[in-house]
Amino acid sequence: MHGLTFILAVVLLILGVTGLLDTTSAAEIQTRASPGLFFGGSILIASLYAFRERRHGMAAASFLTFIAFLTSVPPILKPIYRGTYDWLLIDHRQPTIIALVSALYLGVAFAAWKRARRSLAITRLREG
Repeated sequence: MHGLTFILAVVLLILGVTGLLDTTSAAEIQTRASPGLFFGGSILIASLYAFRERRHGMAAASFLTFIAFLTSVPPILKPIYRGTYDWLLIDHRQPTIIALVSALYLGVAFAAWKRARRSLAITRLREG
């Protein structure tokens, strides 16, 4: 799970850096690059913290991923609702990729948590 967290952070940072390309205003930087750079950097820091405190670091990374998912969904839903969604527009593509990658990570994290919890419960039952 720790390796997957690093991969998520790198993917988000790459999305943020590619969002910086061909930007001409602060508003474009805010919508195209900031989410990827902010969440990618913060998830990377949380995963580095997980080397020292595994439980808290991974919980922080999962929480930040959940927030990344929540903040990237509204920019996707608005054009979909209006019928103007276009994958070729970077303003639509960036949040879509962030939402999909975040949802995938959260699904894997939930499955891993559930598996670990079940394994712990079985071990406790066997011990008495």
